[in-house]
Amino acid sequence: MPTPHSLGATVFGAGRYLVRTAGSMAADVASAAVRTGEVVGGLVSGTAATPGTVRLTVLILSDEHGVPLLHPAQLEPALARADAVLTDGAGVRVRHVGTHVITEPAPTTALNPRANKLLLLDEALGRTDFYHRQLKYVEDTGSVTDVVGRPITAIVVRDIAGRTTGCSLGISADWVVVQAGLFDTERPHEYDETVLVHELGHALNLPHHPSSDNLMYYSSSPPEHVRGTGLNAVQRAVINANRHVVPGVRR
Repeated sequence: MPTPHSLGATVFGAGRYLVRTAGSMAADVASAAVRTGEVVGGLVSGTAATPGTVRLTVLILSDEHGVPLLHPAQLEPALARADAVLTDGAGVRVRHVGTHVITEPAPTTALNPRANKLLLLDEALGRTDFYHRQLKYVEDTGSVTDVVGRPITAIVVRDIAGRTTGCSLGISADWVVVQAGLFDTERPHEYDETVLVHELGHALNLPHHPSSDNLMYYSSSPPEHVRGTGLNAVQRAVINANRHVVPGVRR
């Protein structure tokens, strides 16, 4: 039987989820309106803008014994790929603002999260509090006062349930989870530089796409069948309208 404490945590978690989702939706609408005005103004004045920027912070969890799941240097190829893909496909740079190794041993539920709708349920029910506690104390993850340009945080976990190696809650969260094996070159059947930028795409409001040549294709199976990294014009517009993107300067 649920205790008053557990019921209170559930109610708080659900309320937090609803408030954050509503705030994110409002910020995205406002950001899109501003970007539309900037585009129109640019067309009238004949000026072009420098690339926008999305800031990315990475948190590497430590296992139950305090051993980090990854060395920060192992992230570098995927970070470089993310920057190249979004720069080429959307005119948006990825600025890596920091990687932080969380030395506090993480609980098994945080190390091995559930995926997709179940992770969304866990977020709504307040079961992702370990992540939120780390996000609260790491300065590079931004704050609730950031309306535009708040960093997206990638949390490196040990194992995600099912056949999933990365997961994003889309508009309802400023963080994503990615599996540590994605960055380990000694695990060729897991190593995949596209998953991090794919999850950033979800955090920037992109849904899945049916083409395997597209970054947002739902599946990627290394080493032989890794998804492509293409983006189309609609996806480019959605990314540039997102609240996480700091617009470029018009010249």
